[in-house]
Amino acid sequence: MLTRSMRKTPGISLGRTILLVARQALAIGVCVVAAGRAGASPYIVTDLGRVSDMQQNGQSFDNTKTGVSYAFPNTLRNLTDAEMANLPTYSATMRQPPPPNWDNSPSTKIVTMNAWRINDSGTVIGTLDKVVDRFGNPVNSDVGYTVRSPDGTYSPFVTLSAYPASASAHYYLSQANQILITDPTATRLVDLNTGRSTSIDQLIPQQLLQNYPGIPFVQGIDDRGDIVIYADNQYTGSEAFMLTPPGLDPPPVPEPSTLLIFAAAGALVVRTARRRRLA
Repeated sequence: MLTRSMRKTPGISLGRTILLVARQALAIGVCVVAAGRAGASPYIVTDLGRVSDMQQNGQSFDNTKTGVSYAFPNTLRNLTDAEMANLPTYSATMRQPPPPNWDNSPSTKIVTMNAWRINDSGTVIGTLDKVVDRFGNPVNSDVGYTVRSPDGTYSPFVTLSAYPASASAHYYLSQANQILITDPTATRLVDLNTGRSTSIDQLIPQQLLQNYPGIPFVQGIDDRGDIVIYADNQYTGSEAFMLTPPGLDPPPVPEPSTLLIFAAAGALVVRTARRRRLA
């Protein structure tokens, strides 16, 4: 009865449900093999589903079609008042108003790093103004980070993306002490534990890059270093993937029975609504 109802319900197919499970399992298996052969990437790839079906809800990515939720915790926090003290400063160039005030106006201004978020290792990401107007408002800024020591002092500001590329940069910090940054020059993962900067293309197995050419759209990085990307294929559309670092288990592939429960629930809702319309 359950199978028959699902097959008769528009938009719900048992075959598609099984196909989803198979596709996710295949994505993991193929990507592991591809990584092993090419030696380019040890990351494991999990297919989360169509981008049009994905929704980020706080600490997870949810597939609204299957009802499957993929944990994606990010527990960064804002800086406390004490942590806001002693942030790196810099002498920024001041853009001057036109004469006659030109000669008597200062040419520089001391500015403080604009801190965004901090992780448990004391790494702070944010921006530092390099040029300001005569009122001290930023004209252009660099994106980067600093590290807070236990004694409350900070390391010098380290630039990850300089202006003008920084104007459209997106950057994400994780509890794994990695920074994921994308700007017009590149998308890369900066590992502060090793000091390495790796292009996102080197984290993605070549077979996946061939099927989804072009620059992937980075959606973020979680506490342990998982990365979610959206990738486009002109024939099959946009797909969401999770990249899992080496040594960590990828998110579990949903059991067929779990997906059947979601499908059955959807079928029940459709049938109930149809009966009410006919009543």
